[in-house]
Amino acid sequence: MATCPWCGEDATGRDLIPRALRRARRLLIVTRLRDWHYRVVLRPGVSGVAPRAPKVIEIDRRYVTGKRRRDEISWNMLTGLLLHELGHSFLYHHWSWTRTGRFRRAFGEVRKAYRVADEHWVDFERRRIATTLTDYVSAYASTHPQEDFAETFRFYVARRGRLRELFAEFGRKRKGVRVYEKFLVLHDFVRGLRGWK
Repeated sequence: MATCPWCGEDATGRDLIPRALRRARRLLIVTRLRDWHYRVVLRPGVSGVAPRAPKVIEIDRRYVTGKRRRDEISWNMLTGLLLHELGHSFLYHHWSWTRTGRFRRAFGEVRKAYRVADEHWVDFERRRIATTLTDYVSAYASTHPQEDFAETFRFYVARRGRLRELFAEFGRKRKGVRVYEKFLVLHDFVRGLRGWK
């Protein structure tokens, strides 16, 4: 249900985050990713995407509706959070891709038990690749293969799929070959969805 039955207003909360949604959609279009008919919903609790409902992206309402409290985040951070959760949604929507050998070599086994604590602070506003871990784009990406994919997807879309720019930064930050492979696997899959050879 998109509208409230009592007041007729938007029941999903999307009307509170139009700026971040527009920016995320624009980045997806520039990256040439086709819309997979995802929906963004503001709800109380944690942000995430359930594998059983891969097209529903839930964003924690307190990040948006707080009255300039500590837990309200900036528009850039919200856009990064949306791109990260869109990465989960994209992965669940194309789950059969995770069975391919190339995907498994790059990201690992995404079906393994998910035991990531929600207390990890992630700077979704950050556009630069972390220098700490050689095989991951961020420290949070190292927590689970699904988080690794979502973070890779976020950086790929935020940088508009420009691999040359990303690879130059990887070289400066001494990233391992595995990080290059992750972006190449994602890039080739996106190109395959568009019908390129």
